[in-house]
Amino acid sequence: MPPDTRPLRQRDPALVTRIVSALILIPVSLFLLWSGGLAFTAYCAAFAAAMAWEWMRMADRDAPTRSYAIASAAACGAVLFAADGEFFWMLAWPLAGAVGVIFTGDLPVRRRWRGGFGIVYVALSVSALASLRSLNGLDAAAFILLVVWAADSAAYFAGTWLRGPKLWPKASPNKTWSGVIAGLAGGSAAAWGFAHWQGHDPRDTLVAGIVLALAAIMGDLVMSLFKRRFGVKDSGEIIPGHGGVLDRVDALMAACLTGLVLASLNVLESPL
Repeated sequence: MPPDTRPLRQRDPALVTRIVSALILIPVSLFLLWSGGLAFTAYCAAFAAAMAWEWMRMADRDAPTRSYAIASAAACGAVLFAADGEFFWMLAWPLAGAVGVIFTGDLPVRRRWRGGFGIVYVALSVSALASLRSLNGLDAAAFILLVVWAADSAAYFAGTWLRGPKLWPKASPNKTWSGVIAGLAGGSAAAWGFAHWQGHDPRDTLVAGIVLALAAIMGDLVMSLFKRRFGVKDSGEIIPGHGGVLDRVDALMAACLTGLVLASLNVLESPL
């Protein structure tokens, strides 16, 4: 399949709206990331609550109000515990919320796992970012965000322009192998640049960057699979041009969990 030579606005009618939304969200996110402390934790907690709400909406459109409330409270609470280094409660809180949703929902028993799984996934992924910023410092959280944004942007533009063979049409009809390769290259380049800018070990930082970029790509793909399974195109409509919060941070979620694992193993001399 030859490259698509049409202007980007014709290939993606929502491009301008995407850019405007990004120009608003990115500076706010970077400022709160730099500020750290309670400001960034509260920001993460608010996003976690919105993401849990969106997941419940995807998993069970007819879920009772109590299920939405449990999901948002569980995700938000986990982030607050994580930022304070309370890892037992970071795990216990969303697990309790998942059990609550499973036993209070109206879905058939064989489908109630959907909401419970989503609560745990959302809570732990956002908690990972909050704890890395709080306990490992600005470099760790900034490194993950930079790698994911670089990988995501490179994959989007390469996939939109170059197109080529599809990665997994059953999961996502728009994702291509050219996007995967560009995403890995973009994430790796960002990691290499960050290492030289901040004085970290270039080799270990590059390895960490490749692992995070791959996790980001897989996270994006996995979320597409869930949306297909749930029969929805977007997780919500809260961010113009992007859809829901989950649509915008699906790659970041998997990367944050991976980053927390890498930081816990402490085997690389990287920002993590």
